Amino acid sequence: MKPSIIVIAGPTASGKTDLSIKIAEKLKTEIISFDSRQFYRELNIGVARPSQKQLAAVPHHFIANKSIHEPYSAASFAADARIAIDAILSKHNHMLLCGGTGLYLKAVLEGLSVLPEIKASVREEVEKTWVKDGLGGLLMLIERLDPSALAMIEQQNPARLKRLAELLLSTSNKTLKEIYAPQMAQIPYSFQIFNLIPERKILYQSIESRVDAMMESGLLDEAKTLSNYRELPVLKTVGYTELFEYIDGSITLDNAVLKIKQNTRNYAKRQITWFKNQTAGIILQSQDAAESLLN
Repeated sequence: MKPSIIVIAGPTASGKTDLSIKIAEKLKTEIISFDSRQFYRELNIGVARPSQKQLAAVPHHFIANKSIHEPYSAASFAADARIAIDAILSKHNHMLLCGGTGLYLKAVLEGLSVLPEIKASVREEVEKTWVKDGLGGLLMLIERLDPSALAMIEQQNPARLKRLAELLLSTSNKTLKEIYAPQMAQIPYSFQIFNLIPERKILYQSIESRVDAMMESGLLDEAKTLSNYRELPVLKTVGYTELFEYIDGSITLDNAVLKIKQNTRNYAKRQITWFKNQTAGIILQSQDAAESLLN
């Protein structure tokens, strides 16, 4: 039997971790995470890092393995993950990739493109747009350059939006999809992607419950310990930015929690759109799909 990769992808709070552990236990193999927020050891509650019990159930890789002060690109992750995949598949017939960061999955499986250098004048133009018009201005700029890009991007991440605007301005009438077209070899293993996408109502209920559980587990205290580092790109993300607003006195705690829930729902919708459009994955609607998936 040729070694192969099983990918469990999907939106936040869909149950990917539990499903992956069930499968990995059955196959007696290991899991590589491609959730880019879970790479950082300083981030725990706010990124829904797997519990110690879950991590002990099967070997996991790329969980809390970096510091927020060490930028970790998709290209770097892809290179490191491929080494780990080779090692795992030298011992097992199968291994799992589990996560919700589409670009990092794409980098591992398909390779990354060679991106253009960004001129200082382009950076200045994008920065002026950000200072003058904020997120809305960046989104309008990206939409003008490539309307199809809006379905592929995380729209609440200023650093990411700036980067994408710079890339679009630095290329000649290329779409974002063309810019990121892979120029590296595809991974030399067969793989099958399964997108775990529960019914919308069930997913939203899961998100609501998860955010409440995060707050009860001490997410506010975690945000307070990270507040001094809020300008780092990795902390400009749902779950932390809203609580930073509360810490600054801009909004009430109740409103911050409501914003986390709403922004998480929006993020989940973008993830679903990305995985449906960018992968040829088989859609699963339930964690109970483990048995049929194995069959």
